[in-house]
Amino acid sequence: MSRIHSKLLKLRLFASWGLLFSLALPSHADSRQVIDDTKPIIKQFAESLKSELQQAMKTGGPVAAINACNTQAPVITHKSGQAGWEVARTSLQWRNPDNQPDVWERKQLNRFQTQLTEGANPDTLWAVEETETHIRVMKAIPTQAICLTCHGDAATLNPDVKDTLSQLYPNDKATGYKLGELRGAFTLIKMKDEPH
Repeated sequence: MSRIHSKLLKLRLFASWGLLFSLALPSHADSRQVIDDTKPIIKQFAESLKSELQQAMKTGGPVAAINACNTQAPVITHKSGQAGWEVARTSLQWRNPDNQPDVWERKQLNRFQTQLTEGANPDTLWAVEETETHIRVMKAIPTQAICLTCHGDAATLNPDVKDTLSQLYPNDKATGYKLGELRGAFTLIKMKDEPH
């Protein structure tokens, strides 16, 4: 279980006991500051993942990229947190079951999907939530051309790619994407100090 999801499990437990009370969302200025604070973390995380995948693709093709994603993405994810922020990725169509969205993430992903369908620029799709115990941030990830090699139409994927995906991710849901569609989101959480 990823660190971010174990903390979210703790939050769900508190919520089920009625101990988690949502506060008002931060003001627009506060939300903007949270977004500005997390942009460099997301950028570094995204660039590290992309660099790892591009290098694997260059040296061994898409199968090597899938293997790199399987082994290196969790390591990069673990190392990418900064200043108390934990980083992960999620999607409505996940490949790794550890990346399944929770209720709040699913709501934001559906909202992002609606906004993209209505013509929104994916770079503008952010969500911020603040409660008594934590701050959460999400940033939409659009499907890029490089993504389609392993996330495109399942019927046209390279047979070696299909075989590797079925071996590493037997319950894979992350195919069938088209260029520009919502691939998923970066999701971050920062726990507030425990009350004394």
